[in-house]
Amino acid sequence: MNPTLIRRFSAIVCLALALFCLPLTAAALDGVTVVLSEEGGAYAQVADKLRDTLAQSAARPPVKLVTLRTLKDSDSLRADPGQLLVAVGTGAMQALAQQNQPAPILNVLVPRAAFEKATRQNRRLGDPHRFSAIYLDQPWARQFALIRHTLPNRTRVGVLLGPDSAELAPALRAAAKAAGLVATIEKIDEESDLLPALKRLLGDSEALLAIPDPLIYNRSTVQSILLTTYRQQVPLFGFSPSYVKAGALAAVYSVPEQIGQQAAEIIQRFAADRHLPPPQPPRYFSVGTNAQVARSLGFVLDDEAILAGKLKRITEDEP
Repeated sequence: MNPTLIRRFSAIVCLALALFCLPLTAAALDGVTVVLSEEGGAYAQVADKLRDTLAQSAARPPVKLVTLRTLKDSDSLRADPGQLLVAVGTGAMQALAQQNQPAPILNVLVPRAAFEKATRQNRRLGDPHRFSAIYLDQPWARQFALIRHTLPNRTRVGVLLGPDSAELAPALRAAAKAAGLVATIEKIDEESDLLPALKRLLGDSEALLAIPDPLIYNRSTVQSILLTTYRQQVPLFGFSPSYVKAGALAAVYSVPEQIGQQAAEIIQRFAADRHLPPPQPPRYFSVGTNAQVARSLGFVLDDEAILAGKLKRITEDEP
């Protein structure tokens, strides 16, 4: 056969195959089911932003919302392999992790320690392409950079860790060292140990970095922690705007809409290649400061937008 004809025929076949595969790629994601740990609040804000962003995308996969209560009432949620499950919050993540789901799961608004604990307890979840996360925690480099920029003359940073976060100690020390700081760590196993450990820690710390751990930072403990640090003149760096409002000096955090935006972007890429990315920290973030606390402690802080700009220029290279 004429070689020219062969080349033309091969080109036509390749083009036909490419065109044939395009609709399959777009239709690869049958739908997205979002499981909320609770109704309303930050969970709903994440879901709303995710749904609005996907509605404007090219693929526009159908999005279904259910709550953890609904999931418990039905005793099971079965999603076929062509779908994607999104667990919003630790409760939803734990519930889905216990099920033998054929569909991949993206977990959002979950502490890094809680996610890693779930994967350790469920070995079948070890494939990050099928069980991944957007952490609630900011990268350590970003958090220590905020401390360095707001308190340039202070180097000793105290960190309280509980059972869910104890294994983070080596990474915290390494990140603090890379930022030119020293992380002093106290670990507790029970809530009754909290205040004694906090007082020991504050005696050797020039700042306190809050790490999401339900034993340490919860509704029943936050007021005592803030009052104790304030009396010791040690500024607390929180992990949410509510902590800044309550009395933390500053915090770098991601609001629910920012997490929802990042989740939607991951879902759009997943629709094309059918692979979730490895677990990752928040990409989009904000900085909050408490001017009243700063004045009381004698600190002069940059504007929030200036601080955020400084942090955005930092290159994170964290596992």
